[in-house]
Amino acid sequence: MTIVNMAKLRAIAPKNNRRQLLKELTKLGYVEIESSADRLAEEEWADVAHALEKHHDTSGADQRLGELAAARELLDKYAATKSGLFSARRQISEQEFQDESIVGEAYAAADAINDLGRRITACTGEEGRLAARKAALLPWVGTDVPFDVPSGKRYSIVFGVSPAADAPAQTLVDEAADAGHAALTLISSDREQNYYILVAYTGVYDEVMDRLKAKGFSVAGMKDVEGTAAENIRLLDSKLDELDSAKLGYIDGIQLLAEKKGAIEQAIDVLTIESRRDQVLSNLAATQGTLYLEGWTPAACEGEVTRVLESHGCAYQFAAPESGEEAPVLLKNNRFIAPFSMITELYSVPTYTSGLDPNPVMAPFYMIFFGLMLGDISYGIILSLVSWLILKKARPDEGSVMQRLMMVMFYCGISTAVWGALFGSFFGDAISAFTGSVLGIEGVALKPILFDPLKEPMPMFIMSLAFGFIQVIVGLCVNAYKLIKHGQMQDAIYDVGFWLILLFGVPICILHVQAGLAFMGVGALGILAFAGREHANPVRRLFGGLGSLYGATGYLSDVLSYSRLLALGLATAVISQVMNTMASMGGSSIIGAIVFFVVFAVGHAFNIAINILGTFVHTSRLQFIEFFGKFYEGGGKGFKPLSHRLFFNRLKDASNGGN
Repeated sequence: MTIVNMAKLRAIAPKNNRRQLLKELTKLGYVEIESSADRLAEEEWADVAHALEKHHDTSGADQRLGELAAARELLDKYAATKSGLFSARRQISEQEFQDESIVGEAYAAADAINDLGRRITACTGEEGRLAARKAALLPWVGTDVPFDVPSGKRYSIVFGVSPAADAPAQTLVDEAADAGHAALTLISSDREQNYYILVAYTGVYDEVMDRLKAKGFSVAGMKDVEGTAAENIRLLDSKLDELDSAKLGYIDGIQLLAEKKGAIEQAIDVLTIESRRDQVLSNLAATQGTLYLEGWTPAACEGEVTRVLESHGCAYQFAAPESGEEAPVLLKNNRFIAPFSMITELYSVPTYTSGLDPNPVMAPFYMIFFGLMLGDISYGIILSLVSWLILKKARPDEGSVMQRLMMVMFYCGISTAVWGALFGSFFGDAISAFTGSVLGIEGVALKPILFDPLKEPMPMFIMSLAFGFIQVIVGLCVNAYKLIKHGQMQDAIYDVGFWLILLFGVPICILHVQAGLAFMGVGALGILAFAGREHANPVRRLFGGLGSLYGATGYLSDVLSYSRLLALGLATAVISQVMNTMASMGGSSIIGAIVFFVVFAVGHAFNIAINILGTFVHTSRLQFIEFFGKFYEGGGKGFKPLSHRLFFNRLKDASNGGN
């Protein structure tokens, strides 16, 4: 249960060498730097506050990052390359990663790609404008009258529209005819408007317009358009074709630069790290010639950090965390336990002062409970195989969330297969279902080594509660260990020891009633006598003990919560059996065999997906609520050093796991 000992680092560094110093600390990957600018407000800094100033210079990485990201998006949009579902990131050496010529090459390519992207955007905008004009002209294609036809001295020609939802088009046509010396011709109609040409003698024009406007007629805005609708549409189509050709040319230009994607992604990784360093620098207290750094490093790494600091002429100091100071938490476990820290982090990182990493005691329980709930040989094999393939193909970074999750699922798949063998489950009862319904052979089945939960649920229920009881006891023991480690031996005896005696009395009762009751009595008396020891008044002390003893109902509730092991295990088995029964409905024939395999594949794919999710959630819940509640102190902050955390590449020779 190891939380790495951390050392507080304080250093004064020459300001003119700040970036190279941070660059080497980043490569080292062992130092987390905190903001020191807030020191300026502290009283003890008053004598030098006038000489200190917040450091503001940046490398311009953020602006360049935006340009590179935009170029990469354009490449993904117009020059996408096929990759596997879990394609691995490109591996490069440290020397290649630091090659400034590649970054410069990426800048040039990004500028060219973004320029082409802007041209495509301009073409797209112009296409939208021309398409809108074309859409406005399409309703008038049915007439050969040009929009710029002049009105005479004795007549006027007007293009107009009316809402389709208002008066019918024929009503307006009749209205114009009734006025005399006027003709309204309907050109076309759509869901929104009717389109007309009005010809009226000058003497009746105003009267006709008044009568038509009363029924929704209005003049169409075509004053600036010359020629007929068909002529204008042909011209617009020609321009649209030109724009489309131009766009295709610009897209071809982007595709020709697709080979630069690797350089662009490398530059994004380089500048992302540079941006982090900018952020660190902007939060440091500084004088005209120096910077003040504060941070943390693992105590075991002081030697390597010292070497870097001294090579840059820094004055420095390492110190243990002060009383009440929460250092960042770095967990150190073996290869089997380490991935399970991902589960703990979903709940909370432990506090540094607790000195207690729950993963070594939590991991075996998690794996056992997960396998017990899913409990099928085939499901376990599939889960472990898929997890292994993802680790093999995608090669996620060591310590990343993806890598740890897949390792947890790999181990849980093994546990699932083992429990499946104990329960005699291989895709549920698929063997007997297939041989009985399709092959017509009865009595072929996989025999359970332990028992079949569907046929014997009571042993499964008892086993679930037994596992729950064991984990609750282990949680109390871990709490006692924590108290003893912090020098609280008396609290360990009074607050944990008597509860352990009481609880151990329960299984002892099964073997020997009198002995079990004696254990429970001693434990209960101890709780009554010492649980309220903080009170000097005997009555208040007694009531404090009674209140604590009432907590036995909480332990009972916790143990009963483990019945979900039975519930989830039965759910998986029942759904498997239902799917197999449905698959068997085709009978003993070729068609029946085809039906069996189709329903079997779909049904079990659903069952695996839904029950892996449910099992993950409920197994985690048992750890977070029933187990962690006995001893765990969450609320810590994880150790986040300056390091080479890359998005698109992996460093071949990274030695610190901080890719």
